[in-house]
Amino acid sequence: MPVIRIQSRELERLGVSAEELEKNVRMLGADLKDASGDEIQVEFFPDRPDLYTVEGVARALKIYMGKEKPKRYDTKEGDVKIKVDSSVKGVRPYIVGAVVKNVPVDELMIKSMMDFQEKLHITVGRKRKKVAIGLHDFDKVVPPFTYTTKPGDFSFVPLGFEEKMSLEEILEKHPKGVEYGDIIKGKGFPMILDSRGEVLSFPPIINGVLTQITEETKNIFIDITGTDLATIKKVLNIIAASFQDRGGEVYSVEIDDGEKIRVPEFEYEKMRVDFDQARKLLGMNLSDEDIRSSLEKMGYFIHGEEVEIPPYRMDILNPVDIVEDIAKGFSYDRIEIRGLKKYSRGRGFEWDEKIKLIMVGLGFLEIKSLTLSSFETQYDKMNVEREEKIIVENPVSEATETLRSWLIPSLMEILQKNKHRDLPQKIFEAGYVRSDSLERHLAFLYEDSKVGFTDGKSIVERILQDLNVKYEITEEEHGSFIPGRCAAILIHGEKIGFFGEIHPKVIENFELGYPIVGGEINLEKIREFVS
Repeated sequence: MPVIRIQSRELERLGVSAEELEKNVRMLGADLKDASGDEIQVEFFPDRPDLYTVEGVARALKIYMGKEKPKRYDTKEGDVKIKVDSSVKGVRPYIVGAVVKNVPVDELMIKSMMDFQEKLHITVGRKRKKVAIGLHDFDKVVPPFTYTTKPGDFSFVPLGFEEKMSLEEILEKHPKGVEYGDIIKGKGFPMILDSRGEVLSFPPIINGVLTQITEETKNIFIDITGTDLATIKKVLNIIAASFQDRGGEVYSVEIDDGEKIRVPEFEYEKMRVDFDQARKLLGMNLSDEDIRSSLEKMGYFIHGEEVEIPPYRMDILNPVDIVEDIAKGFSYDRIEIRGLKKYSRGRGFEWDEKIKLIMVGLGFLEIKSLTLSSFETQYDKMNVEREEKIIVENPVSEATETLRSWLIPSLMEILQKNKHRDLPQKIFEAGYVRSDSLERHLAFLYEDSKVGFTDGKSIVERILQDLNVKYEITEEEHGSFIPGRCAAILIHGEKIGFFGEIHPKVIENFELGYPIVGGEINLEKIREFVS
């Protein structure tokens, strides 16, 4: 989870003392990691990106402690326009922006905003794949701006360098180009230019040195590009609100993409909360006034059972999210601790126990991995084509952005984490995966200096024989396995699993260096045939 570093002087400048932070930050759903020096470290859940900066923390604490009432954020109509060229559609289709004038800038503020920017890139932005943010000295450029693409030999001076580099050179030699270049490779080179052709940004890679923010900066231009318009609008709201909290004046920008829109919108979405249902979910007999007071402490405007959601909150998707804020606003410390009214005892599953006994008997060690995984682990590293069927909207991290569709990738990660251990390593897992439906699978991996297809075949045959099922083994092609050394398992002509030698490319992707055999069996299907 993201750890936010807050300077005590910055916090106090915004109206909150370090002592008040230490006392109350836990009520915002955060953990205080360190408060021993001038820098305070707080760990926040990734569902609250508005708290990734000192402005957001100070805002939330002042409202929670009753030092301020929730305030409304607004924009002044600006005259800056961004023309969107159709060439960006297949590269990075969306852009929004805002101008912030008369914002006080100093060294601490610059450091704070850069940290904020990077935290948003890593979390909401999925390492800039979904969202990339640029902050610019507005007085160094001349609007209107154009969001377009340029050929690879187009050049400018990127941030951190003193000489011009072509766009292709930036992807090959600039640290940010090396790190993020894969996002746009083979698609095109998106650029944000001013009316004179000067470069503001090469998103999602790097800004131009021309617009670098310094302590002399008075007015700031924000650009946000990405793959989802609703998301980048929300991120713009968060950043613009933070600048407004510092005393800046936010001016709207017109985006001309064939259809014209003005951003930031700063709309207060309305949502109804059933107070009786809230009481039931929380298990507390709160009065209507308790509920309204709790919601006000969390920054909402309340009208009866209808609330207005602040525009910087992008985590409120359902009324149950607001119910959670009622608990926070009321204070976790005030919630009564009660014993269980009912007691139930879990029962073991004979089927699972039988499978586990077979695997342990074969010398395998059972592991348990997370059901959440990443597309990179599930598909890219396994040398198979991506299937983005299930996407987690607000993942804790990139490593938990989807539900796993098979078990072997998770087992490969376990081997990677234990590569310093002695060989052989033999691990298995029986767990749920999500494909077209929820299924229970068995998977195993066997790593050793000399292990091959025959070893995998003997393991599979032993499992099936102990389960007393008749089976057939046929040749199979699978990107994760060496061609010619992979097989499918059939029962009555139906495929219920596969096994083979893991492909060297996959082994390399997981930073391993020895041969591995593995297999995966659909336990839901095989159970139908067990006699």
